[in-house]
Amino acid sequence: MTKSGFDLITFDGANYFFDAQENLAAVFEIGVNACGLDGQRVADAFVASGLAHEFERRNPVFTAGKSAVDLLDYMAPYLGIQAPVPEPEFVYPGMDYWVGWALVHFQYETGCPYKRVFEVVPYQELQGMYYPLHEADESKFVDVLLKRMKDACKTTRLRIQRDIVGLSQAELAQRSGVKLRSIQMYEQRNKNINHASAETLYRLAHALHCPMQELLEFAG
Repeated sequence: MTKSGFDLITFDGANYFFDAQENLAAVFEIGVNACGLDGQRVADAFVASGLAHEFERRNPVFTAGKSAVDLLDYMAPYLGIQAPVPEPEFVYPGMDYWVGWALVHFQYETGCPYKRVFEVVPYQELQGMYYPLHEADESKFVDVLLKRMKDACKTTRLRIQRDIVGLSQAELAQRSGVKLRSIQMYEQRNKNINHASAETLYRLAHALHCPMQELLEFAG
């Protein structure tokens, strides 16, 4: 939403961005207010079902080719509900609608995966941003959420994964073949792991038993 309302935003002459915003907004609005589900539950199902990844890929099959009810049907096994979800008579653009709308804008602007957003910021907190921000331009939401995530992410994702596995930096260096100094610099953010070679990321991820993307830092 912008100050002027639900403006149509286009990329390369297509309505993809608008469709993605409208669909995810309606998923949260219908899921929370028509289906009576907890917002965090809807957010977690959006990620677990793989739909978040499809939205990040800008896959029109899911963002434009299906309605919000279709998407909720797709998420039903992860929500613990039966499909088909009843079609609402009207989708009111309220608080939960705004959360979905604003999140699509944020993901496009920053490249930050939806999974990462929901890992750091609880859905209830996103709802709480509605009253100070829903009448502001989406760029304000991007700024506020980026700051919130940066404040919460002092520790690098490489360090988090290393701690999960229980390896020291030296042990990770030995197992991965990546120089100890490089690992130290990545964890101190003196080197940007997002710019590491594919081989380096593969070696680290293999040693830590995680996908390579789990080691990348979000943009911003």
